[in-house]
Amino acid sequence: MAPGMKGKCLGKGRARRANFRGKRVDEDEEIQSLEARIAAGAPAPGTNPLAFTIAKESDESGKKGEPGDGDALKPYAGAKDFAALPLSDRTQRGLKEHKFVHMTAIQRAAIPHALCGHDVLGAAKTGSGKTLAFLLPVVEKLYRLKWGAVDGVGAIIISPTRELAGQIFDELRKVGKHHSISAGLLIGGRKGVDTEKETVMNLNILVCTPGRLLQHMDETPNFDCSQLQVLVLDEADRILDMGFSGTLNAILGQLPKERQTMLFSATQTKSVKDLARLSLRDPEFLAVHAESAAATPARLQQTVMIVPLDEKMDMLWSFVKTHLQTKMLVFLSSCKQVKFVHEAFRRLRPGIPLACLHGRMKQMARMATFYKYCESKHALLFATDVAARGLDFPTVDWVLQVDCPEDVATYIHRVGRTARYTASGHSLLFLAPSEEPMLAALEAAKIPVRLIKANKEKVQPVSGALAGLLSKDPDLKYMAQRAFTTYLRGIHVRADKSIFDVTQLPHAEYAASLGLPTTPRIRFLKRGVKGGKNIQGSEQDVGGGTDEENDGEDEAEPMTTLDDKEETTKETNGLTAKKKNKLDRLFARKNNDVLSSAFDKIRAHDDDESDGEDNSDADEFLTKKRPREQGEADEFLTKKKPKSDAEEVEGKAMKMKSSGVKILKKNKLKIDPSRAGAHRMVFDDEGVALPPLEALARQSKEVLSAPPGVSNEVVEAANERYKHLKMEMKQRDKEDRLQEKQRLREKRTKMKQKLRAVSDEDEDDDEVADSGGDTSDASDGENIKEKQRRKYRRAANEENEESGSDGEDSFRNGSDSDAPSQKPKARRVGRKRDSSEDHPSDVQELSLAEKEALALKLLKMRRK
Repeated sequence: MAPGMKGKCLGKGRARRANFRGKRVDEDEEIQSLEARIAAGAPAPGTNPLAFTIAKESDESGKKGEPGDGDALKPYAGAKDFAALPLSDRTQRGLKEHKFVHMTAIQRAAIPHALCGHDVLGAAKTGSGKTLAFLLPVVEKLYRLKWGAVDGVGAIIISPTRELAGQIFDELRKVGKHHSISAGLLIGGRKGVDTEKETVMNLNILVCTPGRLLQHMDETPNFDCSQLQVLVLDEADRILDMGFSGTLNAILGQLPKERQTMLFSATQTKSVKDLARLSLRDPEFLAVHAESAAATPARLQQTVMIVPLDEKMDMLWSFVKTHLQTKMLVFLSSCKQVKFVHEAFRRLRPGIPLACLHGRMKQMARMATFYKYCESKHALLFATDVAARGLDFPTVDWVLQVDCPEDVATYIHRVGRTARYTASGHSLLFLAPSEEPMLAALEAAKIPVRLIKANKEKVQPVSGALAGLLSKDPDLKYMAQRAFTTYLRGIHVRADKSIFDVTQLPHAEYAASLGLPTTPRIRFLKRGVKGGKNIQGSEQDVGGGTDEENDGEDEAEPMTTLDDKEETTKETNGLTAKKKNKLDRLFARKNNDVLSSAFDKIRAHDDDESDGEDNSDADEFLTKKRPREQGEADEFLTKKKPKSDAEEVEGKAMKMKSSGVKILKKNKLKIDPSRAGAHRMVFDDEGVALPPLEALARQSKEVLSAPPGVSNEVVEAANERYKHLKMEMKQRDKEDRLQEKQRLREKRTKMKQKLRAVSDEDEDDDEVADSGGDTSDASDGENIKEKQRRKYRRAANEENEESGSDGEDSFRNGSDSDAPSQKPKARRVGRKRDSSEDHPSDVQELSLAEKEALALKLLKMRRK
């Protein structure tokens, strides 16, 4: 390398190092200046910066835009623009690039206290800019502390939902674009946990959900949060409730006590117990809209409509069909409802893009649905409360709440998805007649709602179309059943029974509105009273069924009756009481006092006879215990003194039951003559009805005890029957023998016909062979004829001998041996002639006439 080039490169390196040292010096000076200004203009504890005003920069000093010593002491509490805050130059550039200029009320109130290191509890309306109110102080504090990768985790921001965490992370990337601080998003439902474990220790700011953060705390080696500086809980009231209670307690146990804590929500908690859990130190409670006329955005128009439960689907469908050119967000109470309604509307095709968002979706699908809905101009999104908190859906026109929210806070967060910041919006709430007390709760919380009525002429029924879809698709029918079940379960577990009373809902009508042909059973309800009638056991029964019939249903605690509570109290006080079985629980219910007196008598009688026995729950279901049951069982095993006819009749009559059902004891297998299908009776000479087995036993006793010489009808009938059967067997044997003889006869006839055919063929062969010799020789013709006769006689004799032996074998074995016996006979007939057959003395046995006839026949054959 040339010397000049080398010097030039060294010059560039010196310039870069000098520039770096200069920047470092500038950063140090900027940090010192920021700390001095923050300390000088810090708001006093317990004050609200919104009450302060800062005069606009006047031109009297003539020093506008010129830095000086007075700038460091300029107050910032009460400032309305971000430029007036003591923020670093890097943060100010990020805010300007994304056009963040003016501050909202919550930002003006919270940021000055947060920059000073105070613990903050911020409460503001939805869409008021709470995210920047805690992101700017977090970034600025780590910047002033010169936080780097080797310092580990410096700030943790916890969000209750994945979508909200992703939204916070996007805002953090905007304001911290020019900072060198590292940040990461830790949420569940994503792959790559191992990769997160490798890099999480190098992150300075963690934006996470509670479950994934706790997972890294428990599983990631060397995960250390001991140097944590700031903890932020967004939607704090949701994180502090029972849903995240255990997870949050485990997280707080691994965080240092000396830290800055900030809580933000539209419905902030004031519970001393919750604040103590977070180790807050003199927190600043900033509720910027506490004195406002309404707890919801001013540009939000809120309406309520009283709609019966079985008409909500029709009303929802009609509303969607009349608002196709808007962007709507529909809230339902459970994931299964969202899935069913979305799938049903997708098949009905209302004419608007449809989407759904619930907690059972995969994370990638949830994020894709979220961003797609944000970009849409006209769309309909079905969602659960997972989309009710913090999510910033742009330009939402209508928020529909088909199901009543759990409380006022949930209502505020739901309607807060529209009318964000300076935009306007509409909301509509469907309330069932039994949920009307919710109106009073909304008015008490300073929520202005207007009660309206639907135009019946524009309502389009959809229940018939749903029934048609469900009849064709079993999967959709199952989804409807699950939606029905989960909705009633959600109403059942709600705490405020003045609003949410599942027994006041029309279960059968609601199931029909979903398109279901019958009302599904629900496991968690043991009984329900509607209109003064007990619906247990009816077609709209929502509590019957055994455990096997309700496998797979949602689990929930059954409703506790007053009788159950009283019995529990007795057991607690030390009183001895038997364990309640199914029958006890049945008669302990209300509205079931019709059989109480009879039941008490049955129970008293059974308790006297069955003390000390361990019977199952089903042993005494509306049946009396059989008297003398053990004695009757012993009669089959031991010989006892015979009873009189009157005693036997009385005992048998007590066994018979009109229902035909009898529950036996455990581990005892007995013949039950009184069961259904065993009521055929036999009457004795006196006209007394006897079961079949007892009648047979009685006849046996009479036979044994009859004196000699006395005829017995049973014995005579048996002998006659035996004789008749014997004659029938003989007749059948005779017919079988005749059939066998006929078979053998036909067999021999067939064999003779075959032998004749073979003989004719041999004769023709011999004549052809002898045709070349002297035809005048009569002795040759006579020899041929004689050979044929001898051959026929031998074959016939062999056939008779073999057929006789075969007939005997076939008679004994009962099989037909025609086919195998014919082949060897044919072979013997057709074998070669021995030399003994050509003996010359055989020719002399023919007479003269036979010889002449044979010679004439040969002559004729030769002429032909």
